[in-house]
Amino acid sequence: MTTPQNLTVGEAVLYPREQAVGLIYEVYERGPGQRPGVQVLLSDGRDLSGFSAEEADAFLQPMGHTGLAYEFAHVGQLHADYQRGRFAEAFATARLLAGFRHIRYLDPK
Repeated sequence: MTTPQNLTVGEAVLYPREQAVGLIYEVYERGPGQRPGVQVLLSDGRDLSGFSAEEADAFLQPMGHTGLAYEFAHVGQLHADYQRGRFAEAFATARLLAGFRHIRYLDPK
């Protein structure tokens, strides 16, 4: 059984399924008595979209906060912000945090 996580916007995560580094860009409410879900953006710009709290516990490995403060509006804005480099510093921090686990994560792919 996995330990429940309380992920926040700006937190760096590993997505081992693809050996990728990601950022939590939104935390969303689900329903009464349920833990919030999260939405993840990978360093290559792919939006993994939503993970329920249970899916996040099973598939994401938290690494720490990057200092990113972000307010999600819609996917078009998310894509534009990524293209403008809005997440570059946070991803650099995320890769550094991930590099402490394995050097392959230092590659900015």
